[in-house]
Amino acid sequence: MIDLSNSVRPYVLKLLVVLGLVSFSGSPIFSQNKPGEFDSELYAQLVRQSNVQFTNLIKSKTVLADHKGWKKPIDKAFGKLSKNSGNPPFPLVYKIVKEASFNAFAMAGGQFCIHSGALDSLDEIIKQKEADAAQKLDFHRERYIAGVLSHELAHFYNRHVFNSVKKFYALKDEPSGKAFLENSKFSQEQELDADQTGLFLLDKAGYGGDFMLITLQTLNEVEQSYKEALASSKADKTRPELIGSHYFSSHPSPNERLSRLKTDKQELYSFLAKMEKTFDDIQLGRNLDEARSNLEDGLKKFPENTYLSKALAVCMHKIWMATASNEELKLKPVLDMPSFRDTMVFPPDKSKRAVMRIVPGNEAAYNRALKAYREVIVKTDDPYFLSNYAVLLSYSADEKDLDVAVNVANQAFQAEGTVALANNLGVVLFWTDKREEAKELFNRLATSIDQKIRTLANQSGNNPQIAQYLRTIGQSTAQKQQVDPDYIYENFTPILNIALVESYSAVDPKSKGLANYYLSNYDSTSGWAKVLAKIHSIELTAPTAPNEVNAFKVGGVGPGDKLEDLLKNWGKPTRIKTDKKSGLEYFEYDNKETAFILDMGTVVQVNVVGDSSPGLGQGVTVGSSKPAAEKLLGSKFRKQGEYHDYYEKGKAFVKYNKHGKIDSMVVQ
Repeated sequence: MIDLSNSVRPYVLKLLVVLGLVSFSGSPIFSQNKPGEFDSELYAQLVRQSNVQFTNLIKSKTVLADHKGWKKPIDKAFGKLSKNSGNPPFPLVYKIVKEASFNAFAMAGGQFCIHSGALDSLDEIIKQKEADAAQKLDFHRERYIAGVLSHELAHFYNRHVFNSVKKFYALKDEPSGKAFLENSKFSQEQELDADQTGLFLLDKAGYGGDFMLITLQTLNEVEQSYKEALASSKADKTRPELIGSHYFSSHPSPNERLSRLKTDKQELYSFLAKMEKTFDDIQLGRNLDEARSNLEDGLKKFPENTYLSKALAVCMHKIWMATASNEELKLKPVLDMPSFRDTMVFPPDKSKRAVMRIVPGNEAAYNRALKAYREVIVKTDDPYFLSNYAVLLSYSADEKDLDVAVNVANQAFQAEGTVALANNLGVVLFWTDKREEAKELFNRLATSIDQKIRTLANQSGNNPQIAQYLRTIGQSTAQKQQVDPDYIYENFTPILNIALVESYSAVDPKSKGLANYYLSNYDSTSGWAKVLAKIHSIELTAPTAPNEVNAFKVGGVGPGDKLEDLLKNWGKPTRIKTDKKSGLEYFEYDNKETAFILDMGTVVQVNVVGDSSPGLGQGVTVGSSKPAAEKLLGSKFRKQGEYHDYYEKGKAFVKYNKHGKIDSMVVQ
């Protein structure tokens, strides 16, 4: 798969260019362009880059000439699918890669990779399903692998990589979070499109659609096993960054894909897919009225199902919370809401608070949520669900509920001493007038968590696994905040809550220092961060808008612009060179002493190497003075070898000669 969101790559490329570490191979220049031909030029560039990337990919993997005799049935299946597709023939290029996962993928240039793990999984399924597997192994292998290959061929025939790049263009000026969600949705649509086209290819080749069904059922088994492993190890409680969501995935869930196939189990898969989305929506506080309706319908089918009843209670809890402001709620609880698993429906074996206070938000919604919990609470001993109930109960205006809330929260925490359960105990203590105990608990938790995070941060420079772990937390949090603006990484919540408790006690230098520490190191974008900042009149820095970066253009074209923009403004280049390692392409214009570097049809860098270049602004180019350059670029820079790395008003590398004149520029 091609990652279009990589923001590190241009910076790495910049260093390679500055240090002279890239190598090139020649490529024919474009013919004279006519209106409407830019799509074909873009597709041609993607194909060229795909060829380079595929070459580099197979160099980095263990490529197998064959895997347990699979090559012959793969060749046959590929041949039949392509021959009967109705598409022009093309040379099939595929590699079997030694990887344990169930995966296969297509690249823009028509190259395919098949993981050996997928072949092993298919062998297991064949042995289980086919009585004559030993006698007719190749016969069955050909048909089963056809279900996988038809989907990947559909990606190639439908030019999905090309369409993804076009979609990326359309969203490039949107906020990054919105663009991410839109691209994820678009990618899911392409997967469903590939399933439907794959069914057509299977039918035309004489295999029949059952083999697509088998492929998707296998993928579903893999996904359900992963979810079960998370749940059984409690990792879904302690490592929330591992929990996926259909909102952020590039692929629809296997249940969603299976629900689109006309089979005797279509209604079943549709129900399971709806429950997956419903549980996701409750996790993220989204579409809660629809989620409640879905669960009520589900409970009509499965009236004794505890999982659905618990989900309904949490849903109503969140519906009530949405009626109260963060200021009214005072502290941030961690409401547990697991991801849906098929086994929830089909198992493998078939408080004290002052009386004068009122319930925050809509009291009727609160009472409905409380009623939903009480109907199911006697049927479960799940400590996380009990913790949710204790939090809700601690807001009660009924005095007798308050001690119960504390006892239930304590029992939940004693059962499993996780951060989330400890945090919720602190919330309950706060709302039942045990505020000093709450403060002490939050302080212990926050100190321990902060020390661990600082230790990990110090180790991350030398430990790639730790660095990746921290990046995963950051990425997961950023994604979820696009859907739920109040989301905070669960294990960081006690740090927020100690800052809030101290701030509610007194607005003084100590509490403001805690607030600043949290906002500077953990979160400055959530709704809760805004509550904390408002208490102390702290001004939060607005996120940098996408169009505030890479603003410089050379001859009307700069980083972020499309291949089409370049060809319209600059015409055909003198030559195109390809970086053999990355597949990046250099469009060189000799008469203007300028080169544009393109990645997947997008300009990522401009190199200005001579005074014939139009340069930046009003002619800041090679030969211009440093004062003239800094009038445009700003005076702030970092030294990177011989280059000044200007960053105040945009990204530009400038190399000066001994006379203080520009010798060359790199614009990003």
